[in-house]
Amino acid sequence: MRKKNPSIPESGKIRRRAVLIGAVFAFIGLAAGLIPGEEVVLVGPLLLDQVLKVVPEWRKLRDVYEPNLRAVDSARYFSQPVQIRVFLGTWNSECGAPFGALFRTLELADNPSIKVELIGVSKDLKSPAGKIGSKALRKLPTIVVTVNGEEKGRIIGSPQVSIEEDLAAILLDYPVSPVDQDLDREYFRVTPHSHLAISCAPCHLPIRPYSVPRSAFRFSK
Repeated sequence: MRKKNPSIPESGKIRRRAVLIGAVFAFIGLAAGLIPGEEVVLVGPLLLDQVLKVVPEWRKLRDVYEPNLRAVDSARYFSQPVQIRVFLGTWNSECGAPFGALFRTLELADNPSIKVELIGVSKDLKSPAGKIGSKALRKLPTIVVTVNGEEKGRIIGSPQVSIEEDLAAILLDYPVSPVDQDLDREYFRVTPHSHLAISCAPCHLPIRPYSVPRSAFRFSK
């Protein structure tokens, strides 16, 4: 049977044991801080604040992005109801630049007819199945643009030209091309387009300066 050491009071032994346990937990916490954490995978409908909290660097990508303002006008003056569903991976850094560009474009457009739904996707690109539907996702981000309930087009991964110009191409049935960097008006001079839900004023008046928008993304409920 082990004899007690009379030179160390029982209360002192308890304190020494508590200090030792505290030191062990402190070391574990320090080690955990030195080990890079895994990506946070958010799956399902998301709010903007949720996304930016998990990947705050995407906020800077939005703030520094300078879109083509004429392409922004295409979204700004579009009058029919638009639904934009953004399938993204909070674990996928490649989603950051397109996400930031789209966010900035829609901020400047400030169009109440455009609603946005953010959907987090799993790493196998299969969840949430109910939101993805029958059309499988091939790459993230996938931006699905619907007008009046009808899907008009998708931006998959990197845009052909830029997010705002690809979006304008989808809304206006405009044949976007990597060679065309500025929505060449010549196309509209020779192609009938009175059926499009846009105002003619922006093409016939100087581009007015953009101010800080009153609102950001308008999310679907």
